[in-house]
Amino acid sequence: MKTKMPTLSEATRVVYKRRKNGTKSATNFLIGMKHNIKALGDLPVNKITRPMVNKMMDILKQEHKNSNAVVNQKMGYLRVVLQEMEEDGYIEMIKFPKPRPTKNSKVHYLTDDMEKELLAWLERGKDYKPDFTEFENVSKKLSNKLIKIATNNLQVIKEKLEARDIIICLIDLGCRVNELLNLEKRFVDFDNNQINFNDRKNDQAVAVPMTDRVRATLKPYYESCKDTEKLFSLNYTKLNTIWQIARNDLGYSKDKFYTIHLCRHTCASRLVQRGVPILLVKDWLGHEDIENTMIYAHLAPKALHSVVDVLND
Repeated sequence: MKTKMPTLSEATRVVYKRRKNGTKSATNFLIGMKHNIKALGDLPVNKITRPMVNKMMDILKQEHKNSNAVVNQKMGYLRVVLQEMEEDGYIEMIKFPKPRPTKNSKVHYLTDDMEKELLAWLERGKDYKPDFTEFENVSKKLSNKLIKIATNNLQVIKEKLEARDIIICLIDLGCRVNELLNLEKRFVDFDNNQINFNDRKNDQAVAVPMTDRVRATLKPYYESCKDTEKLFSLNYTKLNTIWQIARNDLGYSKDKFYTIHLCRHTCASRLVQRGVPILLVKDWLGHEDIENTMIYAHLAPKALHSVVDVLND
């Protein structure tokens, strides 16, 4: 851990600068965090605890008269700040309270077509192979500029392809983003076809089986790193930046639900839609409370009809 600990307002400014200044989402983030700081206090980020966050949510609800949806949004802003402070080496992430229930809650997820268009966008340019020998026939100044552009393009494509692989795993595993980004090679068990998540939000270890797609996706990362190394090199900030660019390019800029967390909702929704019992879905997702999983229950409207087949036999 680093020694000079930033306050919450200092951490907020750091995160704000990393976002696109001037955009509506960045402005909303800054306004929301100002309200959070007023309710929570401008504490050093390592002094913030879960009970304090609970108290902050109560103040936002009771004194600021915020709706549950707004309280949840502002809690999400705080989570982003603390996540980035964890990535910067200042703190260990705290366990956050559950979101407040909202009226007419609706589960949002990626349809098959939405997933295909997202993955296709991330794969754009994957066959790009610049011929650096062509740059030898121009001036040195121009050659250096062209080489720099080509090198940057290759790096962007590499990061997008890694983001694609991360998103595939998030959709199939249903894990939280940080659980996957912090996953080390030693917790991937190809012999037993499972991933051992030992750092789950509810402090309960769980072994999640791998789909064929996850096995194929993780194999090259697994083979290229050491046991105690993380499989993926992208951090949350970089991954989220790529996601936001894709969101805008694909026409979802005004869809506030089109976030990376959509991948986890997608996994849960598909499990329920395909008849997996809700208790198994709870264990798969690592939910501490069955109420968190029950938001997906309505996605299986025809589940009871399958009971008739059993009784008719």
